[in-house]
Amino acid sequence: MGIGTELAELREQFREEPRVVVRGLGELATVSALLVGTFALLPQGVTERTRPYWLALVALGVAFVLLPTLVDPLRQEYRRLSGE
Repeated sequence: MGIGTELAELREQFREEPRVVVRGLGELATVSALLVGTFALLPQGVTERTRPYWLALVALGVAFVLLPTLVDPLRQEYRRLSGE
């Protein structure tokens, strides 16, 4: 498959389920930021100068993990109980 075919498929998926596609692309961007951030900070270690960046990186990772494991099930249960 070529890149044109892949993009056409992505556009079709976006028309059918825009939330799923946006969330998937957001997850890809988050994982990429975590990977790049980790490898950028790793050689410098944890110093007073890099400590805020490390904290931001950890906070992003925690938020990324909590979304599918805690927030989504709670939201689904709320919808089920409220009848939405």
